[in-house]
Amino acid sequence: MKRLRWLASIVLPLVALMWFVPITTHAESTNPTPTKEYVVDDYANILTDKTKQLVINKEKEYQKTKTQPQIVVMTVKNTGNQDIDGYSDSLLENARWKFGKKGLDNGVLILFSQNGGKNNVRISTGYGVEDILPDATTNQILQANKSLLKSSNNDEINQGLQNTFNQVATILDKRYANKSLNDAKAEAEKNNNNSFAGILLLIVIIVIVGTAIWVVKSNGNDDDDHRGGGGSGRRDAGDAFLLGALLGGLGGPRGGSFGGGSSGGFTSSGGGGNFGGGGSSI
Repeated sequence: MKRLRWLASIVLPLVALMWFVPITTHAESTNPTPTKEYVVDDYANILTDKTKQLVINKEKEYQKTKTQPQIVVMTVKNTGNQDIDGYSDSLLENARWKFGKKGLDNGVLILFSQNGGKNNVRISTGYGVEDILPDATTNQILQANKSLLKSSNNDEINQGLQNTFNQVATILDKRYANKSLNDAKAEAEKNNNNSFAGILLLIVIIVIVGTAIWVVKSNGNDDDDHRGGGGSGRRDAGDAFLLGALLGGLGGPRGGSFGGGSSGGFTSSGGGGNFGGGGSSI
């Protein structure tokens, strides 16, 4: 009897623990431990030495600059019950994945997920680079390399990731190469102000056009009362199309709606940059 009680005292807590601990699906953690290189996180074990070294070498260059942008390449086996956009957003909410220079928010994440052969890819952009890497541009980069990224051949996947990385780096270099921290901040502030002014102007235009449509429609309804109401459906469709086209200019496309080498002791870490959900995916 004592043996039974002893066995029960061990087994029952284990059973209770198994019962209350949430059972994880095949979803990968959105808070994995960064590698020592930080900018190369190959959890799916698919990156070649050439791809890893490409990213590490660029990070070494960036660390020598005042502005210190960062491009992180990460691979995971799957995103579980989230799409790659949601997975990326969840990942970037974690403190250990804040990269890019703090205050400039000039980090970029290139995330690749095998997802059972679907090969989903997302480029996520920090606040500070959304003006030079808007959704339309990140989508164009992904679409240009889609056939390689979606391939079942690992060498072609790596070529697609290298191409994607190089195209993103080329754009970042134009903003941050050989610039002081103050100059980079001033340029980012100027672009942010221009973007805000453009959005404000678009809102004003929408209000004016919306008011004009309402006035015309009100007058048209009065005429229809005398004529029997014909043609109002066509006007409503035209109004909806016009407002939709204007509103579409506020956001831009999201989510692609357009269509290891030895590091030699190199270590890196995140710079504290913030992300706001910009980017595209395939």
